[in-house]
Amino acid sequence: MDKLLKLDVSHFFTRLILIPALIMGLSFTIAAYSHAQNSRNNAAAGIQLTPAEKTWLDRHPTITIAGPRSFPPFHYYEKDQLKGISADYIIQLAAQLGLKLRILADLTWTQVLERVQQGEIDLIPCIAKTTERETYLDFSVPYLTFPLVIVTRDNTPFMGGIQDLHGKTLAMVRQTLAQEWLSRDGIDFSPLYVQSPLQGLEAVSFSRADAAIENLAAATYLIHQNGLTNLKIAAPTPYDNYRLYMAVPKRHQEFLTILNKALEAISPQKKSEIRNQWLSVKYDYGVSPENVFRYIFLVLLFSLGIIFIILFRSHRLAKETRERIATEKALRESEAKLRNILENSTNMYYAHTPDHKITYISRRCRQILQCEPQEAMKRWTEFVTDNPINLKGLEYNQKAIRTRQRQPPYELELRGNRGRKVIVEIRENPVVENGRTVAIVGSATDITAHKKAEQEGEALQRQLIQAGKMESIGTLAGGIAHDFNNILGIILGNAQLAMLDLPQENRVRSRINEIETACLRAKDVVLQLLSFSRQREQRKQPLNPAKLVSDTVRLLRASIPSSIEILYQNHEPIQTINANPTQIQQVIINLCNNAAQAMERGGGTLTICLEMADAHDLTIPELEAFSATEAVRLTIEDTGTGIDPAIQDRIFDPYFTTKEVGKGSGMGLAMVHGIVHNHGGVISVKSEMGCGTVFTVLLPASPMPPADEVAADSGSVPGGTESILIVDDEKGLTQILEAMLTNLGYTVKTNQDPEEALTTFTASPSRFDLIITDMTMPHINGLELCAAIKKIRPDIPVIVCTGHNSQPNADFLKHADIAAVVMKPVTTTEIAQTIRRILD
Repeated sequence: MDKLLKLDVSHFFTRLILIPALIMGLSFTIAAYSHAQNSRNNAAAGIQLTPAEKTWLDRHPTITIAGPRSFPPFHYYEKDQLKGISADYIIQLAAQLGLKLRILADLTWTQVLERVQQGEIDLIPCIAKTTERETYLDFSVPYLTFPLVIVTRDNTPFMGGIQDLHGKTLAMVRQTLAQEWLSRDGIDFSPLYVQSPLQGLEAVSFSRADAAIENLAAATYLIHQNGLTNLKIAAPTPYDNYRLYMAVPKRHQEFLTILNKALEAISPQKKSEIRNQWLSVKYDYGVSPENVFRYIFLVLLFSLGIIFIILFRSHRLAKETRERIATEKALRESEAKLRNILENSTNMYYAHTPDHKITYISRRCRQILQCEPQEAMKRWTEFVTDNPINLKGLEYNQKAIRTRQRQPPYELELRGNRGRKVIVEIRENPVVENGRTVAIVGSATDITAHKKAEQEGEALQRQLIQAGKMESIGTLAGGIAHDFNNILGIILGNAQLAMLDLPQENRVRSRINEIETACLRAKDVVLQLLSFSRQREQRKQPLNPAKLVSDTVRLLRASIPSSIEILYQNHEPIQTINANPTQIQQVIINLCNNAAQAMERGGGTLTICLEMADAHDLTIPELEAFSATEAVRLTIEDTGTGIDPAIQDRIFDPYFTTKEVGKGSGMGLAMVHGIVHNHGGVISVKSEMGCGTVFTVLLPASPMPPADEVAADSGSVPGGTESILIVDDEKGLTQILEAMLTNLGYTVKTNQDPEEALTTFTASPSRFDLIITDMTMPHINGLELCAAIKKIRPDIPVIVCTGHNSQPNADFLKHADIAAVVMKPVTTTEIAQTIRRILD
């Protein structure tokens, strides 16, 4: 190589002896090896293969090879291409033997040794022989040999041999010969394991290690190719020359014989050509001290003092010139490394003048701004958005220019070529010359994901706080629902009893019927309250959406101002949907109330449209989450003020509202969105300011018939003659139930005190055929009363009435031995059918 080996002045004489000895050893070794190879080639006119060897080649037309991933100039990969001396040898051998090569390029050296033992590799073209490796590998004749040397930094004190390595940190690749030999010779060193010889030399160059042991050819090649100008060949090692072999697994004996024959068949000229291609090394030994003294002596004897001065000045000038050239080269290499770091960093680096003219920007702008650096330098100001946070950054930048002092980091919002907004953290430093700022250099780190995570964390914290509030509200709602259902039960029961006493032609019946309808509606409201407080599961059932929407529109006409015209369009036939009727009604009422509020000042038209839709023909963006092929489409359109496009993406967020304080919680549309999503549907909004708003709800169609049609024949009110004990602490409810059941033919006994009821039952257990008890009562609740009664008479059926507990499942009913659970308020039909189902 053309790289001159630098000499340490403090050990001048030692180097003059050491380096020529190494070069002579290298030359002698190469010459001896060439002579041996020449003798073998002269002895063989060609590759003479036995029939068994030819058969082996026929059976193995493709050979899998792997070797050191980074061991230049012997064996390494460049852009996935095999390079080096051993690569040229193996290509020559493959051509001679007619073999195809399968190269495994992405294995570490440790993986190569593991894979060859597992039988996945047929040939390692570049390897040193060790006792341990000979247990599972067979080695060819050596085809390369070089002396091993110690490599240190230029400023390392004199080192005469391996004994000077005691206590030093040595950079080396795992499972190499050098480590084995040093340990064998008792050298106490600390290994710094690296992936390749180049990494080892770089570790020494950058002071992470004190020395490295490499063969002379590889060391000089890597030092020259990678500009490691601060390294030197410090000393030889006492070990035999570093020989390189080809190796095959023990199972490939025939292949080893073939390899040795093929190596012998390579001509000396070809071997010399391969070697010279990679190891054209030139060494400059420097000036011999004896010659210097001889010249000085001759000059003193035969020339004048002026000649001595000229020679001395020339020598000094040459030395300074060499040092300056070396310094300039090191500076260029350092600059190239720095530029490589900047261009490949995850941060975007930039520099600009005090008047904000960009003079440099790194390639990271391709990811952040989606443009090339040249374009970013010209259009920098166009990428800065009008976000108010950018004003603070501009203040910091101006202050850094003005005060010539570094300012705190700040955030900046940018918009790239493709419209993507990013938040970057800016860190800047002023460059000061002669007391004035001449430039600003800085880095921009993309923190968009981090900021998004912060916002999500804050939102989650708010949701957790709100969840705690909702839990408290839920507990309160459960208690309110119980008392409210008791009141509803009295009203509903009296209304139904009054209907029984009135003739069919009486006009009062219609008003009582409205009372009954209102009570059932109130019952649904309580169910919503219980659902809101998570005390009741919302069950879905097949239902007729046309009837549900029609009933809801009828209720809305009474609550929406007369200044708003309601148009209902029903494009029948409409298929069934599998839904919870209360929740779907809640969706309709919320959307219609919002529409009415948007038109409350000037009035307008509220259009409600129900129709079938083919999901394949729809193009709304939300449809990607919709899996059904047929859908029921509900459209609610108003002629109100419209929704600002800037907030349309947020209207379904929890607690988001544009209403005044006290006029809205921000939960209405969030609950609508949640209900629709829970039903497998999608909801979208289309609105323009001043042109009104259209909400579109899509729900999957169901092939099942509506539940109310299935139960159409179950509306009869059956009676009986059995004896029933009713227990409820609410006197009005016991009276209503007593009247209902007495009208149906039953013998009824009532108690408001569960303890008295238990005493009554204990006195005559066989008197009663059925027990109906409230769940929540003082002293003894319904479940405890049931358990006490069952101890006396296990076979008696018990019905539990509740106003706030969730509907128990079958396992719970079986465990508690309860026949049925009925939700308050109880209708005559419901309690009558339940009694007959149990007693029959």
